[in-house]
Amino acid sequence: MKLTITGTPGTGKSTVARILSKKLGLPIYNISEVVKKEKLYSEFDERRDAFIVDIEKLENFFEDKKDFIAEGLVAHYISSDILVILRVNPEKISERLAGRGYSEEKIKENEEAERFAVIATEAVENPKAKRILHIDTTNRTPEEIVELILKGLSGEEVFEEIDWLE
Repeated sequence: MKLTITGTPGTGKSTVARILSKKLGLPIYNISEVVKKEKLYSEFDERRDAFIVDIEKLENFFEDKKDFIAEGLVAHYISSDILVILRVNPEKISERLAGRGYSEEKIKENEEAERFAVIATEAVENPKAKRILHIDTTNRTPEEIVELILKGLSGEEVFEEIDWLE
C-alpha cells in the first residue's frame, strides 16, 4: 500500500505517520529528509529557508516503491493509493510552530496557507491518489487521528468538511 500524508506544518503529519508505521508495518519517508538526502530540489530559497522541491525528481524517487508511508508538505504530489490531508485550526499553528524555531513570518505564512486551504485545494484539484481522506486534527489526539485513518483504509468514507473562513 502506498499511503501519503500531507498538510500544513503543525497538522500532525510526522507524529501520525510514526504511529501508522508501527501499526501497519510500513516504512516511513519524511519528504523533507528525502529531498535533502537525495537532492530532489531545484534550489534553496534563502528568504523562506526552504528547498524548492523538484516535483518530477520526487515522483521518480517514489515510482518503483511499493509499500510505504510518505509524509510531508508536498506528499500530495506523489502517486499513492490513499492520500491523507491533515488540517488544523489556523489559530493552533502558531502554538505548534513556535516551539520549532519558525520565524514569525513563516508562522504567519503557514497560518494563512491553512486558513485558505492551499494544500487541501492543490491535492483535491489535482489528485494523485485513488482515495483521499480529509481530517481535522484540531481537537484530536494522534491516536484518534490514526483510528480515523484506519477506518478510511478499511473502506469507510473519511472526508470532513473543513472551512476556516466561516
